[in-house]
Amino acid sequence: MKTPYPSLIERVAIRARAYQDEADYARLRYLLVESYCLSGAQFNWQLDRLEALRFGRHAQEELTGARSWPQAIRLWEAEGGKFVGAVLNEGEGDFFLQIHPHYRHIENDMLAWLEGHHAALRPTDAAPWPVYTYAYENDAPRHALLARRGYVNLGRSEAYRTRSLDAPIATPALPEGYAVRTLALDEPEELARLAETKTLTFPHTRWTAATVRVVALAPTYRPDLDFVVATPDGTLAAFCTIWYDSVNRIGVFEPVGTHPAHRRRGLSSAMMLEAMRRVKALGAKKVHVNTGADYYANALYESLGFSSVEYDTRWQKDLAV
Repeated sequence: MKTPYPSLIERVAIRARAYQDEADYARLRYLLVESYCLSGAQFNWQLDRLEALRFGRHAQEELTGARSWPQAIRLWEAEGGKFVGAVLNEGEGDFFLQIHPHYRHIENDMLAWLEGHHAALRPTDAAPWPVYTYAYENDAPRHALLARRGYVNLGRSEAYRTRSLDAPIATPALPEGYAVRTLALDEPEELARLAETKTLTFPHTRWTAATVRVVALAPTYRPDLDFVVATPDGTLAAFCTIWYDSVNRIGVFEPVGTHPAHRRRGLSSAMMLEAMRRVKALGAKKVHVNTGADYYANALYESLGFSSVEYDTRWQKDLAV
């Protein structure tokens, strides 16, 4: 996106500082919403990913009594307290730049900070010590900057799929004995069942009823947009949540999953169609879903009309000893 009055923008005083409190979190959310509004396309994270990080991984850490995660966040603040940039970390050397479209001139400073921060964490016996960051495939300025700083493009990382809700939404059809409904958030047994299903579906994360419940504290979370597919005996065979950005009128699916014993029965399709119908009734104009290279996930999303696809790329730099 072309920046208005670049010479004036670049003279605005900006300071970098550490993350402090939940007021900072609220301003981070605003940065993401505003940047999408200004660019009209995928430019930074959308709200679902930030909410999932804060009320997923970070909240799980806090449930154990720890709170180390703010150390991996850096904020860039303009005069008057406006956030114009942030570096976020998802662990294992993966850093993500969130930048206001009018302030892209600070990206070099952001990269310098994340490289220095990660270099300071190097174990004494680690060689090499890689750091990773990301850029959308069509972001030529970011690609050029990363190349100048010595990063290597590792290729595509994730696909961001979009579906217009102006297109017809098919009527959900489920096999006999299954039903789509919203999650019974206040029933401990239901949360325990969902935790079990999520752990079986995504075995890299160990879910509990407590960690499932804490996600509902996220500001964007809506209980009327948190769906499950249930069987008569109470088994939760599939689940999905839509995070609704009412400013930009976008719904984002995160996560979408099906219990391993109930796959290939059309459960996720029926559930997502019902979710699309509900979020459209709230005013959404389009829905997004993010995915990696999994064949079945991409086939599912294409069958539901998620035909517009953008990709991001992963970049690596080995930090000097």
